[in-house]
Amino acid sequence: EMYRQLESYIRIGADVRSRNAGVGRSSFRPEEAAPLELNSADSAALVALRGIGPLTAGRIVRYRERLGGYACVEQLQEIEGMTDRNYRLIEQQIFVDSSKIKKIDINFASPKRMQGHPYLPPKALNRILKFRQLKGGWSDTGDLIEQHILSAEEAERLEPYLCFGTH
Repeated sequence: EMYRQLESYIRIGADVRSRNAGVGRSSFRPEEAAPLELNSADSAALVALRGIGPLTAGRIVRYRERLGGYACVEQLQEIEGMTDRNYRLIEQQIFVDSSKIKKIDINFASPKRMQGHPYLPPKALNRILKFRQLKGGWSDTGDLIEQHILSAEEAERLEPYLCFGTH
């Protein structure tokens, strides 16, 4: 009786079903599983997805930390060791909530906070720090492009990760 009440909440993977053929029955299909939100998933949740092992899960989490969060699913292709085949498997099982990105206040963040961001090369970081001290700050990425601090491509990649405080 209890099983029937909870059946719709029980998920048994294919490997368990094949070992226990004929024992119980589950209506769960992996392709019907709810997608996993990438910016809040821990490595255990990632490993549960098809195509992600412990090594890849660790790389996904570490890259997310360096970025401050994923702005789009396609960024997984930037991870070392991510094959096209694995990416195609994974992309169907995840989504990104970009509101969870930890933004960098370009006008006030410490150099340490900005250092190591994958989209902020050391040369650009040095220009930002130098000009910020002289100018006092910027209001948007357009200012950074106009002053030749960032290229249009660098600014576009960084846009989701920046905010422009005025304190």
